[in-house]
Amino acid sequence: MRTTKYLLLLSFYLIVASSAFSQDTDNGSVTGIVINPDGQGIPNATVAILPEDPESEELLEGSATNSDGSFEVSIEPGTYRLRVTFVSLNTYLTEIEVVPGETLDLGQIEMKERQEELDEVVVRGERSYVEMNFDSRRFNVGEDVVSLGGSALDVLDNVPSITTDFEGNVSLRGNQGVQILINGRPSNLVRGGTDGLSSIPASLIESVEVITNPSARYEAQGTAGIIDIILVDNAQLGFNGNVQVTSGYPLDSGVSTNLNYQKNSINWFLNLDFEYENQPETGRSFQSFSADTTYLFNEKNDVSEKEREGNIFFGADFFLPNDQVLTASSRISLERGDEDGELLYTDFNPPANQIYRSVDNSWDILRQIDRENIEDAKEQDFDVRLQYENKFDGDDHRLTADFDFEFGSESEDFLQTGITEIGTSNFNDRRTYSDEEYREIRFDTDYERPLGDNGRFETGMRINYEWEDNDFISEEFINGFWTEPDEEFTLSDNFTYIENVNALYAIYSGSTGEFTYQAGLRAENTNIETELDLAGTESSQNYTKLFPSLFLSYTISDQNSLQMSYSRRISRPWSRYLLPFTEIRDSRNRRVGNPDLDPEIGDSYELGWLRRWDTGSILTSFYYRYRTGVIESVYTIDGDGITTRFPINLATEDAWGVELSVDQDLFEGFQLSGSVNLFQSESKGEFEGELYESSSESFTSRLRVRYRFLESWNLQSYMFYRGPRETTQGRRGGSAFFGSGLSKQLWDGKARLSLNVRDLFNSRNADREVIRETSYTNNNYSWSSRSFRVSFQYNFNSEGRR
Repeated sequence: MRTTKYLLLLSFYLIVASSAFSQDTDNGSVTGIVINPDGQGIPNATVAILPEDPESEELLEGSATNSDGSFEVSIEPGTYRLRVTFVSLNTYLTEIEVVPGETLDLGQIEMKERQEELDEVVVRGERSYVEMNFDSRRFNVGEDVVSLGGSALDVLDNVPSITTDFEGNVSLRGNQGVQILINGRPSNLVRGGTDGLSSIPASLIESVEVITNPSARYEAQGTAGIIDIILVDNAQLGFNGNVQVTSGYPLDSGVSTNLNYQKNSINWFLNLDFEYENQPETGRSFQSFSADTTYLFNEKNDVSEKEREGNIFFGADFFLPNDQVLTASSRISLERGDEDGELLYTDFNPPANQIYRSVDNSWDILRQIDRENIEDAKEQDFDVRLQYENKFDGDDHRLTADFDFEFGSESEDFLQTGITEIGTSNFNDRRTYSDEEYREIRFDTDYERPLGDNGRFETGMRINYEWEDNDFISEEFINGFWTEPDEEFTLSDNFTYIENVNALYAIYSGSTGEFTYQAGLRAENTNIETELDLAGTESSQNYTKLFPSLFLSYTISDQNSLQMSYSRRISRPWSRYLLPFTEIRDSRNRRVGNPDLDPEIGDSYELGWLRRWDTGSILTSFYYRYRTGVIESVYTIDGDGITTRFPINLATEDAWGVELSVDQDLFEGFQLSGSVNLFQSESKGEFEGELYESSSESFTSRLRVRYRFLESWNLQSYMFYRGPRETTQGRRGGSAFFGSGLSKQLWDGKARLSLNVRDLFNSRNADREVIRETSYTNNNYSWSSRSFRVSFQYNFNSEGRR
């Protein structure tokens, strides 16, 4: 902790010291008054004096305007360029000549509003859905009709390279070790998984950036790469924003608004979102076991899940002198969920002691049990954030700092009751209570500046402290009383988790001839402590690891270029994998965490070729990834037919593949984009003397069509397919789904009405087989169904949209 305090003090000192610089000369001066289109003075506009040479961006002198828009800059005699900048206004640039001992009065300098901001609807409509680069691919969401009215999870379903499953896992090129960022920074919305992404409306997402081989400037978390969700920023003069209302079937209703008000040097923003949904979920399971005993059963699971969410995000940007920006913001997220599920178990009497793959209708039924699960869950999350940016002499030389404090709590009350309809059963009603509180403090600072003509240096640090406290109580109804069960796996306890990660990094990049290069190194120290209070067990981890990154690009021509890259990454387990408490929603299928999990380590190599032309582009990437300590959930079955699933560091993995992404404008208004990812992986590991291994080939593909017609209509359709894949414990089936959307702009682009359908053929299912020597299990789940949404969005600003 002492080192952490010193790093904090040093970082704040650097911020203050780097901002305090000034020069004074008195050989000549330039004065003037900067005004907006309404004739009002603009305070804190940036006035810069640059060399006469148009190719030079060196800052010779500068100042910020006073509260009335006036300024005065002293400088040596000579000929220069004077540049005035202010957010949301066009840059003003003129040549000046300063005479010794005299004052050059420029009078009133009127700054015009940026036309592209006023015409935002039109500009965004012409922007390509995908923008491809070597180090990242950016997918613009603003005009994504098929995601309107949905959430961030709906958006990710449409992004190439990304796949999601019924448990909320997000994979990148088949690897679940993904780091998800929001506006370039981690967020507690995804601290324990991706369920929190459902609370981010698609209407508030500007774009999604996929980085498959991140550099050392990024946190090393995520062996697969990074998914960065960029939220909208409508900063412009006056009052502007939008309101969106959505309704859908199955029941999915919501209203959201995004508001901005900017006057002079302050931009205020407010985002509100309220949603209510009732989504059905279905599942089917079959299991056959034959060893010292033999049994076989079917399970049917039908769930109705209701969710009510409210999110408030508000704050302000303060535009300070000398191209400095300070942003203060806060977020409040509240969620309430109710779940009512029915599970029907049917036990059969097979004719022989062997493993079966299906049920014969002629078999006798030994037992049939109908159980009901009722769950009441609450979650609240709060965030306070301060961000600072100082551009010393343009975008190439700047300092940024970010302080974030998040805290919140989650609670869940669960009750399981049952009735034996056929045969006999020793089942008892059960209930559990779980409460979790968490705190996280994070501080980042980054500094970058040019070196020489072609060089660039970047450095920075991060301090991250996370604390979680979990209470778990499990009870069973026996002889008319609620008592603690005898089974060890359901014991009540308190679990505490503390994680502290400190990091430093440095990057140097440059170019020579047709080559550009970048080399970086990141060092991260991780300290993790866990404790089970009643059991009296503790564990700790303390390790320091280095994460290098290398990039080399070669420009063949203006349209063709190549790049090779390498990076090392780490995947620390999510908190839901660590909780040592047993989830008993399904009394025959239980899930328990493992607080002793180690992180995965991955090395990633990539070779890419990018070809651009006037109407499109193609990116071909060949990649290889090697991972150790791969985390997988292992399935064990006892003699009573109860399956327990828990995560361990099971295997090492070699994976390689090729990914092709294409974006093409076929004719006016018609755009086609698609991607194919072919990959193969080999995994091998051992657990309790049993060998787990697999060699698998698979692929994913997407096709997307966008057609704009009759000036204001927009039709979009997409198709996704994920091929089957062998796993270390069995097989995962393929999956395919199709969606489409149609929108119409109204009132000169001020409003938009849209209709979309997702999973049109109701084909989005998860099919998984677990094949072991003494058992066979097949699970088939559908976590969503065919859905329809209607959305209406109205945009407004102080001037009205053109």
